[in-house]
Amino acid sequence: MARLEAGAIVDEVTLCDGFVITVRYERCPAGWQAAFELTHPDVNDLAVIHRLVSDTLAEAKAAVPSAVEFLRGTPIDRPLVDDIH
Repeated sequence: MARLEAGAIVDEVTLCDGFVITVRYERCPAGWQAAFELTHPDVNDLAVIHRLVSDTLAEAKAAVPSAVEFLRGTPIDRPLVDDIH
């Protein structure tokens, strides 16, 4: 369930393998920004913080799962952002 927090939409995205990630969506001058952090379960002192920007909130939400899979090293066999129009 999404919640509002300091002017942003904070949501949890569950990937197909059960991996859950918290994403913060905010308006920015270029559109909508989605920010999230990836950590490895065995490494406590290292994280990847990623931000992506899309024209719409729907595009940002659609792009997050593919971006996470890409950063985790999963081969992507389709475009990272599908045409939602």
